Amino acid sequence: MHLSAEIVLSVWLVIGVAAFFVFPVRRALLFDFLGGWALLPTSAFHVDPSPFPYWLLGSALPSIHMLTKATAIGAAALAGILLRQPSALRSLRPSWRDLPMLAWCLAPLVTGIAHPQMLSTGLRGVAYLGLAWGIPYLAGRIVFATSGSLLELIRAFVVAGLLYVPVCLFEFVRGPQLYAWLYGFEPYRWIGADRYIGHRPVGFLEDGNQLGIWMATAALLATCLWRRTEVRRILGLPIHLAAILLIAITLLCQSGGSILLLFCIMPFALIRGGQFQKRFVLVLACLMVCLAGLRLSNVVSLRALVNHHRAARSAEHAMAHLGRESFGWRLEQDERHVKTALEHRWVGSGEWDWWREGRDRPWSLWLLAFGMYGIVGLAALEALQFLPAIESGWKTGHLRHATAAAILISAIDNLLNSCPILPVLLLLGALNAAGSDLTEESPRTIHYDKQEGAPAVYVHS
Repeated sequence: MHLSAEIVLSVWLVIGVAAFFVFPVRRALLFDFLGGWALLPTSAFHVDPSPFPYWLLGSALPSIHMLTKATAIGAAALAGILLRQPSALRSLRPSWRDLPMLAWCLAPLVTGIAHPQMLSTGLRGVAYLGLAWGIPYLAGRIVFATSGSLLELIRAFVVAGLLYVPVCLFEFVRGPQLYAWLYGFEPYRWIGADRYIGHRPVGFLEDGNQLGIWMATAALLATCLWRRTEVRRILGLPIHLAAILLIAITLLCQSGGSILLLFCIMPFALIRGGQFQKRFVLVLACLMVCLAGLRLSNVVSLRALVNHHRAARSAEHAMAHLGRESFGWRLEQDERHVKTALEHRWVGSGEWDWWREGRDRPWSLWLLAFGMYGIVGLAALEALQFLPAIESGWKTGHLRHATAAAILISAIDNLLNSCPILPVLLLLGALNAAGSDLTEESPRTIHYDKQEGAPAVYVHS
């Protein structure tokens, strides 16, 4: 007999709030967001016999489910902060950096006003995005706003990755079974599960790609701690062994995009010298703008390239031979639906299943958001994810670059996939709150948190 997803998510609301009365606020937030994301069911999926129920969305965007993993942990965090540290909310000083998040959370309301018949759906979307996206961002802004607390947050992501290593090893051998054993139906656990060696794990996350990004993020942050700080051990492991283990597990998860992103973005976090970071983010920003423009205009057709150019056709055959058809398939899925999304280009249709008349559905978060909330929503989403990293390229501080790099991994992955790790918004909020404070650590300084009543960890500049 399986556990009911509705009951588990409802119980978590109680557990998450209770954590604030057992632990200090900071650790309660880490328990809620990272523990909840690692263990909770995505939502109460209706069992479907289809081998590929593409129409079932994850928890990143509003759909037919209001109670999901994302909203449960967000609601618990909000209640915990209000009950245990309401002064933190009163001390919040809004900044221009908060505008993209505010615009993203209000995008459903803009669409609802533009389409009056969708107003109630728009209000529901505001509530959903506020809990799923706004609350983790707000928690990062008000609770992890110093260099010492940010370092504790980074450590927590590494700890979460290490605790998931046994899950990855078990499912590498047995296949993605744990979610089904505990919660029952999970729509995407067997999609792409058979790999070159063993299986691609899923754990209790939404699909194998999301788990790959989870482990890649932990590996990146562990490597940054090893390279730049005096964090000696995590969970009893020397930090260099923890980093090597997480990199190895990322490879073992066999999610090609996660592996590629890990090694492409790692130099941004590790290489000293502001000029490299500036050039990196400038090139990245140009690539993202060009990609979005080409995809929205449908100027370049992937299928036309494959059909009419020998080099593109050879590349497709080579990737198919290696069993890596998914990259081209995802781009082609988006290509099929751009025309439908452009019918309401400025504010979107407001419908989560705006693609339902077509074949399958778009697979990328950016196009799903564009179809729902138009250019207004898409601009807010992309500014939210990329502007902090671009700004960080112009500032120094290894903690800043490590945090920005972790955000970039998820942001770029969202160009192909629709299952972001929303606890990364804690890092995003902390980065936006910290300003230039992350460059002010003195060598071999220990940070004490008076409110938490315990020393943090040693860092050096």
